[in-house]
Amino acid sequence: MSRARRPTTPGAITSAVTAAVAAAVEPDVTAFEAAVLELATMDAEQVHVVLGWALREQLERAHPDGLDADDLRDAVASAARAATWWPRLEPQLLVVVVTGALGAHDLAETMDAASPALTLGHALLLLTSLLPPPPDPGPTLRSALAEVRRAELTEMP
Repeated sequence: MSRARRPTTPGAITSAVTAAVAAAVEPDVTAFEAAVLELATMDAEQVHVVLGWALREQLERAHPDGLDADDLRDAVASAARAATWWPRLEPQLLVVVVTGALGAHDLAETMDAASPALTLGHALLLLTSLLPPPPDPGPTLRSALAEVRRAELTEMP
């Protein structure tokens, strides 16, 4: 049974990501999975782009002089340690998400190949672990949405 895609607005993405981050901080498996499923019903491309921008921004803020392999390994390990409460945690998917966010491969293709909701969950766990305390995705999401709008406006016809 296929889910119908809901209209995706910046507010809907922001609300679902904020709910997922709050649930991850608690941790609350039921609320986290509900927020992940909410995101999974939205336009996949828009969600992937916004989460990719948000993850890149947080990685770049944490490492203004550039990222190396140790930094990426530490980011993945930190996210995995913080998310042991989630029964669906697969550390290798955290690696896929971080490399996809950095453009090493197409994150959208990975999300389509794996369970989209499972991969979204891992992206949200990684984002939560990268946000400075207390984790508030609002500023990062506003920045990501502004970049997406800017890119859409400057796209060639």
